Amino acid sequence: MTTPPQTTLTGPRLAPRSGAPKQLVVFLHGYGADGRDLIDIGKQWQRILPEAAFLSPHAPEPCGMAPTGRQWFPLSMRDPHERWRGVTQAQPTLDAFLDAELEAAGLDDSKLALVGFSQGTMMALHVGLRRRR
Repeated sequence: MTTPPQTTLTGPRLAPRSGAPKQLVVFLHGYGADGRDLIDIGKQWQRILPEAAFLSPHAPEPCGMAPTGRQWFPLSMRDPHERWRGVTQAQPTLDAFLDAELEAAGLDDSKLALVGFSQGTMMALHVGLRRRR
């Protein structure tokens, strides 16, 4: 039995060291990992960004090649168009997550940083450059 994709994203988070967040840094993990993979970077960055909140959501789908991991979209490497379809299909879920988190923090997109690794970098570049605002 396969696990369905998440419709909303969850994952580890770090509150700002001081007060309400004035920036939002979102880490997007690679294929087969999950949000726990990158959140420790936020612990290091808190020293230089004490007013930033750090989020590291788990990708919406269970990973076909790493049963305990997650994926933003499947990768078979057999279809040259799968990455484009993948980022395009995963974009609405990530956009909805970013919109909700920014609204909850009272911030706009100018205070958002997307940081990705591997497949998460594909998502950061695709989504970040296409945000409505």
